[in-house]
Amino acid sequence: MLRRRTTYVDFFPLFQHLLHHPSSSLSPRYSSSTPKRRELLSSMRDLKTVDAAVDFFNKMAAINPFPNIKEFTVLINLVVKMKHYTTAISLVKRMHSLGIEADSFTFTIVINCLCRLSRTDLGFCVLGLMFKMGLEPDIVTLTTIVNGLCAEGNVEQALGLAMRMDEMGYRCNSYTHGAIINGLCKVGNTSAAIGYFKKVEGRGFKFDVPVYTAIMDSLCKDGLVNEALGLWSEMTGKGIQPDVVTYNCLTRGLFHCSRGKDAVILLDQMLKKGIMPDVHTFSAIVDNYCKEGMIARAERLMGFMARVGVEPNVFTYNSLINAHCLQDQMQDAMKVYDSMIYKGCLPSTVTYNTLIHGWCKIKKMDKAMSLLGEMVNKGLTPDICTWNALVGGFCKAGMPLAAKELISTMQKHGQLPDRITYAIILDGLFKCHFYPEAVSLYRELEKMNLDRHITIYSIMLDGLCSYGRLKDAREFFSGLQAKGLKIDVFTYTIMVQGLCREGLLDDAEQLLMDMEEKGCPPNDCTYNLFVQGLLRRGDISRSEKYLQLMKGKGFSADATTTELLINFFSGNKADNTF
Repeated sequence: MLRRRTTYVDFFPLFQHLLHHPSSSLSPRYSSSTPKRRELLSSMRDLKTVDAAVDFFNKMAAINPFPNIKEFTVLINLVVKMKHYTTAISLVKRMHSLGIEADSFTFTIVINCLCRLSRTDLGFCVLGLMFKMGLEPDIVTLTTIVNGLCAEGNVEQALGLAMRMDEMGYRCNSYTHGAIINGLCKVGNTSAAIGYFKKVEGRGFKFDVPVYTAIMDSLCKDGLVNEALGLWSEMTGKGIQPDVVTYNCLTRGLFHCSRGKDAVILLDQMLKKGIMPDVHTFSAIVDNYCKEGMIARAERLMGFMARVGVEPNVFTYNSLINAHCLQDQMQDAMKVYDSMIYKGCLPSTVTYNTLIHGWCKIKKMDKAMSLLGEMVNKGLTPDICTWNALVGGFCKAGMPLAAKELISTMQKHGQLPDRITYAIILDGLFKCHFYPEAVSLYRELEKMNLDRHITIYSIMLDGLCSYGRLKDAREFFSGLQAKGLKIDVFTYTIMVQGLCREGLLDDAEQLLMDMEEKGCPPNDCTYNLFVQGLLRRGDISRSEKYLQLMKGKGFSADATTTELLINFFSGNKADNTF
């Protein structure tokens, strides 16, 4: 059974009380002349803040006689539009305490608020209460619950409710069906959304732009941009004009599929139709420039945004910050960060994670830790990506023991380390020559059953090989096969390199053949490492054989192999073996 959150439990005794006590004692009120009353109520539309709305409610409660239920409902609806859902529910409670009976529309507002607060389960409670009170919900009330279920990912339940609505004589409208289609898209079931769309459309329902846009957006996220453009053509062919949201989702999809030229053509069409780009349009273009490494263009576009009155949002800033961090331009990244704060745009967890990772990448751990403190002070909770970036930074900076100590700090902040965290530390301990500590950590992971992943095994195998413990490495590798694990090409390549390093070229060659037999063929890295081993040991004939084999598979010699070949040629100028 679902537990009710304490924030909302207080509202339900109200509705139960409403069922059994339709009216309550009235609070003392002052008399008000009709002109003043009209003047007060007409000023309702000028309210801009929730505090002003609550004050206005108090003034309405002091009028004698009370405004009617419709006038109170208009005010409460204003609070809902401000997205202060708990306040809206509390005003309904106060309205009831004044003896004003709620109607179906008021209950629908309460259900909408609960659904917006992801408490559709409580919305059902209110719906049940409506039936007990003899109030008939309309299609809007029921569609609100359908939409709430879809927003929470309970699309199957929403479909069940829609079927029940039909059985009860409520004819689902395009909004009900649109909510279900949108819900299916949000849970990634695009094919089901399209199927439902076609089925309902076949019954004569006509959908509007948001429904088409939801499906197009879902198709784009699945990488099916051509299908999205096909739906676009179908929509416009029916005379349904796209809006800026439609253009934005298609533009993002085209950029994501590296079809920048097509995205530019689409944006040009958008402008010719008089549809002005919004912050999401500009953000998609800025992000594309950043991913293409054209930071200067991205910055110029952000300057243009300011000139046309479109303020960049956190996603726009994050794209630019990430671009600078990728190029190790941390001072420039921090300038963008300072700019966004100056302009009142609050950084997100992604903002801090990007900056922390950037500083860690260049081993500036004091800067990274300072940002962690700033992040926490601003009320943001570091996630596993934050901590893993810091752990990796300490390892990169040659301080794997400090990285290991960071685990206790993570746990104090309520974040448990995952397998990736331990993998980073284990790799850092080996690479910084803390062999006993690395083996000790691996034993701890075995006890916690966190070792059972090919990544952990590969790091351990590489560590054993790097420290010349080839006998232990071979036993360890055989143990992996005995456990029935699917060994990937990366793990095989580590073993090939270890064998080559010790001059066991025949064994390494046998392992290459085993890889082929077991359906895990060597890749270019595996072959290059083996050829390098052959060249270092002067095994020219076999190196020639494998270089030809590589060529036949479409692989080429890497920088190290090429250097060894050049050294061979320069030392054997008369030899025309190759």
